[in-house]
Amino acid sequence: MREQQYGRIIMTASAAGIYGNFGQANYSMAKLGLHGLAQTLAHEGKKRNIIVNSIAPIAASRLTETVMPADILKNLKPEYVTPLVAFLCHESNTDTGGLYEVGAGWVGKLRWERSAGVGFKLDNVNAESISESWAQICDFSEGATNPVSTQDSMMAPMQNLQNK
Repeated sequence: MREQQYGRIIMTASAAGIYGNFGQANYSMAKLGLHGLAQTLAHEGKKRNIIVNSIAPIAASRLTETVMPADILKNLKPEYVTPLVAFLCHESNTDTGGLYEVGAGWVGKLRWERSAGVGFKLDNVNAESISESWAQICDFSEGATNPVSTQDSMMAPMQNLQNK
């Protein structure tokens, strides 16, 4: 792919990895780990037209047949996932690093969201000050952001270094 300056990679994640699921710690970790790998490969491949995305499909399979009713499974055909994969692999697609939930004829893109957070004075950050500000730390109603890179994610902490 590097030599030909072109490639398309699709990683298969899972809702269990995205949201967690009781009794599936190892599976969840592995599936979200694939998306983490996809994120790095997307950054590394972009300059060479190597596009990398992740899907979290819901489709009938040996894994789902033990946890879902047969009447639902008959409508969760893998063929309903395939069109998204075909689109993401097409040469015209330039979207990279995405995470998509797909199944039953529905497709949605996920993104990370971070609350505005709280910047503490560097000499006053402790468990008590965090406890006192917990509601604000967890409040997404104002100033929430959607970091799209490691650099984006580091901006708020780095800016807070001035808070002395």
